[in-house]
Amino acid sequence: RRSLPLAALCPRRAPSSQLAADMALVLGGGGCGGGGGWVRSCSSALELAPSAGAAPLLLRAPGARQAALGRCGSAGASSPSCGRRGGTSSSSGGAGASQIAGALGASALGAALFAAAPFRRRGGRRRAARPSASAAVLRRVGDGWDEEQLDQGGIQRMSNRAPLLIDGEIYTTEKTVRVLSPATGMLVGLAPQVSKKQLEAAVNAAHSAGNAWAAMPTAERAAKLSACANVLRLHTEALATLQTNESGRPIAETRIELFVAAATFESAARKLDLNHEEVISEDDEKKVVIRHSPIGVVAIIAPWNAPIILGWKPTACALACGNTVVLKPAPQTPLTTLRIGEMLRKILPSGVLNVVVGSDEDSPRPGEVLTAHPLVRKVVFTGSASVGTKVMTACAKDFKRILLELGGNDAAIIREDVDIEKAVEGVFRGAFFNNGQTCCAIKRLFVHKNIFDEFVKALTARARRAKIGNGLNEGVELGPLANNDQLRHVSELVASARADGGRVLCGGGAVAGPPGDEGSNTGLFYLPTIVVGIEEGSRLVDEEQFGPVVPVMPFEDDAEALRRANSTVFGLGGSVWSRDVARANEMANQLRAGTVWVNRHCEFIRNAPFGGFGSSGIGRAGDLAMRDLNEYTETKTLVLGRLPKKVLAGPPPAEEVDLKRAADALRKKLALIPEKLWSDADAFEEQAKEVLRVFPFRPLGLKKAMDSFMDSAGISSFVLRGLPTHLSEVDANNSPDGDLASKALLVGVAAMLEARAFTYTGHCEEALVHKLSLDTDELYGRSGRFCPSFDAPRRYCRPEERVPEIVAAFCVRVAGQPVTFTTVDYRALAQAADKEDLECLRRTPLSFFDTETGQRTEPVHVVTDMVTDTEELPFPIVDLRRDRFEPEGSQVAIDAYLRVRKVSGQVCEGFELRAGDLVVFHNKRCLHSWGPRAIDGDTCIQVLHASRIAMTWDTRVVK
Repeated sequence: RRSLPLAALCPRRAPSSQLAADMALVLGGGGCGGGGGWVRSCSSALELAPSAGAAPLLLRAPGARQAALGRCGSAGASSPSCGRRGGTSSSSGGAGASQIAGALGASALGAALFAAAPFRRRGGRRRAARPSASAAVLRRVGDGWDEEQLDQGGIQRMSNRAPLLIDGEIYTTEKTVRVLSPATGMLVGLAPQVSKKQLEAAVNAAHSAGNAWAAMPTAERAAKLSACANVLRLHTEALATLQTNESGRPIAETRIELFVAAATFESAARKLDLNHEEVISEDDEKKVVIRHSPIGVVAIIAPWNAPIILGWKPTACALACGNTVVLKPAPQTPLTTLRIGEMLRKILPSGVLNVVVGSDEDSPRPGEVLTAHPLVRKVVFTGSASVGTKVMTACAKDFKRILLELGGNDAAIIREDVDIEKAVEGVFRGAFFNNGQTCCAIKRLFVHKNIFDEFVKALTARARRAKIGNGLNEGVELGPLANNDQLRHVSELVASARADGGRVLCGGGAVAGPPGDEGSNTGLFYLPTIVVGIEEGSRLVDEEQFGPVVPVMPFEDDAEALRRANSTVFGLGGSVWSRDVARANEMANQLRAGTVWVNRHCEFIRNAPFGGFGSSGIGRAGDLAMRDLNEYTETKTLVLGRLPKKVLAGPPPAEEVDLKRAADALRKKLALIPEKLWSDADAFEEQAKEVLRVFPFRPLGLKKAMDSFMDSAGISSFVLRGLPTHLSEVDANNSPDGDLASKALLVGVAAMLEARAFTYTGHCEEALVHKLSLDTDELYGRSGRFCPSFDAPRRYCRPEERVPEIVAAFCVRVAGQPVTFTTVDYRALAQAADKEDLECLRRTPLSFFDTETGQRTEPVHVVTDMVTDTEELPFPIVDLRRDRFEPEGSQVAIDAYLRVRKVSGQVCEGFELRAGDLVVFHNKRCLHSWGPRAIDGDTCIQVLHASRIAMTWDTRVVK
């Protein structure tokens, strides 16, 4: 029992001596060499692959039957004999240190790691050896946790120690610290102890990589960050399991952390653009603009309570803005962050991301080294106000930029007219989310005196129903407190409240573990606690408890509630609960807090800035827009000389090519394509291209139109008229919709335009083209040569680089009047539209609401300056939408949008299509829209999308 590092001897349910001995044998581990083994991982479960020549060791795992957990050996001594029941081992030699390497296979632990550590004998007692006091050395890991290190069975070798990430390489250290599960007390893994020398190396690496990362084209940097998001999504379950093991949080919450981190990488890559420029003024002599440049090295110090979201979200924003990062997770929960850092090192250039961790018991502490380092130009810190003061003082010496998200003492005001049943559930979630170990959780609860007793009774009943347990078990609401320090702090505050006359209505202490789960017995499971009978002046009211304890106090009127809620040095969050939403909204505006909710609490709003008043911090971040751009960049005002305006040449008119004379010859050539090739997309494409390239009497106008279309200054659309709609009379009479001629012509034209990627759709995999009349939102693609998938062009919101350049449509059959369509050339629109309107839409995003489907897009910039790998287009892309899409956002931007859309109707070109006509649009040079006849049930139009440049589109559609 002496080996148990946590409060396992809880008076409520102490473990048996047999269980304690079993746990001591496993808990002592830390493992380095000797007769140890290596841990291997398959999916999320871990098992031990024993070293050769070691005797078997049988342990009785808590909550499980006896199982062979590992093998035991010794360094410099004979093999020990191991008792099956006693759970202890004895060595026949005293000079060597016996070593244990094992992994606990209990289902509740999932992917938790267990390594082994040496024991020393002193006075007949066994105790775990302390970490070596020698200075940590920089040692590169040979196999590490690298993903390419797989054996034939797909099993991944893992080192006994989690590595640091410095300058693109992973390193271990001589000194390590054991990371224990707060639920089971078992060893999750060994974290490295970074030295000052290693910290210097990490900062220097980040500084050296800064210029190249900042100079990287925005699209390339965004692609790397999007790849990081994909990695997090791919490994969500394994990482969430590891995070739950080391922090104790329910796995449902750690999954959310990873979802948010992945979404932040992807959104930051798309929205935080260093090329963003704001024009302040412009006249004949000068142009005043605001631009942004990276800050440099950003040190991010993350807390233990939510290390993924509070570590990787600012990391993603800093990287997107061209900065390099040194990320330091808390030593209590570092393993998931270290693992993510290692996963991303193959995506990001060396030195751009560095991940280090060390104990706060070292001197100087790692955080102190980072905040004092002259090459670090910004520090992002999340933690307590007391440490935040030290960070601020250290950064003031050389005027570093800071972003501090500190503690909170959030108040929730429950008005008399509230729906008690609904409010109790919302308040419980807002107060006990992550066991209350959340900066913006409810810390003080003010309830109107007329409903005080009823509300407190209902809240107490809800707290007693809360499901407490190991976070790996689905349905668990509250896991353990994260560590002993937190248990001690919460216990002291409750004891102080009792001394002040407070009454504990439920909870009020910790239990060894949840009933029925013998494996979770660390004594850190603190029962949700409701305290009444205290007021301001009591520590539990004035201080941040950061645990599952809430004081509840009555008030008489709104004015009193607001006064008492605001009587704190903190100002992170708050909430008002009432059926009178108008009055609640008024009160919310009077609360001094960075985020205030009405009839909800601790709900993080996407793309909303987060931060606090007073001692709750400095700065706002998290909107993935201008606030984040300003937080992670230096703002620069440029007064530029006025350049002569570029006079854009008017766009050439659309080409029309009549192929009626060659229709019969073309039909005969198409009919020669072997029938078997219709199921082979690649071979079919080559044959179709060859037919169009060599068919007799090929008009000169066809080559001219295609050459102009591929020229950067050429036409934006062309029409081929008089093409064959069928290969035979049978096809014409029986199956005109499925006629192979139209498919061959569409594919052949795209191939002639040197398209490198195509998309087709239908109701089966064999379908090659998409019928416009289907008007479907389905993704479509084909197998074979690389083919991206994407939704129909410009339907909702997608990065411009993923929009296909080529849209080809073939009119197979027309019933009655011809099909009409219109195009708006961007060059003509840029000349005709008001320049101030275009500039407004360039800098102010709008959302669009689809009145047909009820979906709303993310905020997007209607006007963008498209930059390709080879050139910047000399005209803006103006992404106008159909009438069914209603613009939302700034009224100034909405008015500008409506004016530009009106101008587009004045510069558009109209065309008519009949059976046998094929039209091709350049999606980067023009908008196009179809008339109502295009979706007539008696009219058949088939459409193909293609790209000449896109080879790396991902398949995820952003709507």
